Amino acid sequence: MKTLFPLASIGIALALTAAGPAHAQTINYGDLEALFKEPVTTSATGKPQRQTEVPVTMDIISAEDIRRSGANDIPEVLRSVAGVDVWRWSNGSSDVGVRGYNQAYSPRLLVLVNGRQVYLDHYGLTTWSAIPVELSEIRQIEVVKGPNSALFGFNAVAGVINIITFSPLYDDVNTATLRGGTQKYRQASLVNTLKIGDRAGLRISAGASNADEFDTPATPLQDSLRRNPERRSLSIDGLFQVLDDTQWGVELTRSHVQQSEMVPIYTPIAAKIDTYSARTTLTGEGALGLWEASIYRNWLEAKLDSGNVLPTLPISNNVTVAKLQDLFKVGTDHTFRVSGEYRHNAMETVPYKEATVSYDVYAAGGMWDWAVTDSISLTNAVRVDHLRLDRSGPVTLRNAPGAVGPFTNDDYDKALTEYSFNSSLAWRPTRLDTFRVMASRGVQLPSMIGLGYHDGYPVPFGPIPTSRVSGSPDIDPMAVMNYEVGYDRRIPQIDSLARFSLYRQTSKNLIGDADATRITNISPAGYDFLFRNVGSSNATGAEIGIDGRIGSGWKWGLNYSFEIVDDDLIAAYDDGRVSAIAYEETTPRHKVNGRLGYTWRGLELDLSAHYVSGTRVPLIQVGSSDTRLIDVEDRVTLNGRIGYHLNDTITVAVEGLSFNQTTHRETSLPEVERRLYFSVRADY
Repeated sequence: MKTLFPLASIGIALALTAAGPAHAQTINYGDLEALFKEPVTTSATGKPQRQTEVPVTMDIISAEDIRRSGANDIPEVLRSVAGVDVWRWSNGSSDVGVRGYNQAYSPRLLVLVNGRQVYLDHYGLTTWSAIPVELSEIRQIEVVKGPNSALFGFNAVAGVINIITFSPLYDDVNTATLRGGTQKYRQASLVNTLKIGDRAGLRISAGASNADEFDTPATPLQDSLRRNPERRSLSIDGLFQVLDDTQWGVELTRSHVQQSEMVPIYTPIAAKIDTYSARTTLTGEGALGLWEASIYRNWLEAKLDSGNVLPTLPISNNVTVAKLQDLFKVGTDHTFRVSGEYRHNAMETVPYKEATVSYDVYAAGGMWDWAVTDSISLTNAVRVDHLRLDRSGPVTLRNAPGAVGPFTNDDYDKALTEYSFNSSLAWRPTRLDTFRVMASRGVQLPSMIGLGYHDGYPVPFGPIPTSRVSGSPDIDPMAVMNYEVGYDRRIPQIDSLARFSLYRQTSKNLIGDADATRITNISPAGYDFLFRNVGSSNATGAEIGIDGRIGSGWKWGLNYSFEIVDDDLIAAYDDGRVSAIAYEETTPRHKVNGRLGYTWRGLELDLSAHYVSGTRVPLIQVGSSDTRLIDVEDRVTLNGRIGYHLNDTITVAVEGLSFNQTTHRETSLPEVERRLYFSVRADY
């Protein structure tokens, strides 16, 4: 962590270099919500917009929704959103997908906290429990559907989860929570805001939790790798009014997680994960518009233990991102945003840290938002990423003396350029109706494991001496193309918002981390098992939902999602064995979510119901590379909460997750148990 403060200094210098005259400061979400009487976002275009005005399909989960959900982690909060798939592998680990294609270590979803990526680049996944954010410090969660790389940044191919926390300068958030319950769950969190006049604010949050793993029946391998989930997190976020028109932000975070997980080849592991991050930003407004300069660095140290299925994987990965952007208007009808970004990503090769694989990305992007008339708007965005790949260090194989990997360092001396775009036409014929037509393209890079795995094994018989398992510099990026129409209708008579969307999505050059065990080449040096592209897939789906209120006491919502996935994959094996890549099988065709909430004086009653149609989820066969598909039957689960405000400070609550069933299956790992909690929250 010695590099944290030098990094902050570099970011400040970078920001000051880019700065011009300024007259304003960062966004105050609280004031905007009070003005518009609903949650407001600036994420898509940079300017404040209502949910129905953004040029993408976006759902916004408010702080009140999070508090009353009864959830103890972010995946449970997301479960109620139309088009979102949640797979809970263990008491601590979940994967989240948007519009299908969920998988172990799901790589298609960009997850941000206040604009900083929190997905982890080694496998391109999000370890949700490792996000250093407490639920009580979240102002809103924005769920953006479809590829949105041009608007939101790097690798946003299936969607974006953007977590917005309360501002340390504009908001006063002082909350302490204690929670305990079944599976010996115990959790404590604290969020505290410190103010220095009206020009400086500091928010400190910390959390800790422990529990027992589920006791549901497991195979001997699964049972040997069960780890009782453990989480620790710390975040320090400061915002300072350095000039009347300029603000400086600093953020430092730390998280530690231990839990059972499932890796992309569908074998269970015991994971120990430590993350660190540091970020600094400078923001102002002047003759050139609203500008922002930022730099951050994420560090990851992880150890993945799969018993005797794979060697233990010690992982060291870091990513540094520097970004400049400017938002400005030309006349009254045209808003532009231009940005430049530099990214450096490096990982020591696994399972042995003897070499380093890295890449540098130089990106430029632009957005044009045009108010064509009072009722018609057109938003176009484009982003171009230029990547240079590199590898340094030995190419010899640790477990196969005298043998080398299938690629040399020179093979990694490659460059590629990819583009992404978003285009949206919105028509608002009345103040209650919004029609949208959208097209977008996003690009996903291979994971660092997919590029940099490097191992070999001696073969005890035959003329070929070695098997070589390797990442590959020849993997092509995956491209996702999405076409969509949407309609929003406000119904003031029942204080509600109804939404509908219909989409068609095509994914080309699917990246097959899950089937890295296929023999792709036989040479005198040995058998080659390579990460690779595995074909294409199409998805067609629809989402419809309505949310509303009745007076001041009732809140309700209902949504339905339908999706069909059609895979066109390269055969993984020539002998008919099952592939671990089977999106047609793993994507549920139907999902229904409903919720109902009631408030009377200090009493809060909330119930949510979730139906998911049956699927099949892969699992590797112990002692071989064969895969079988485990049936996951249709299920209905109920979550609920009964809360009571004892006074203006203390709230007590009983919370239940999947409380209608003793156990139920969500994945190919052991079944999920019912969880019941009692919590005490103090807002002071």
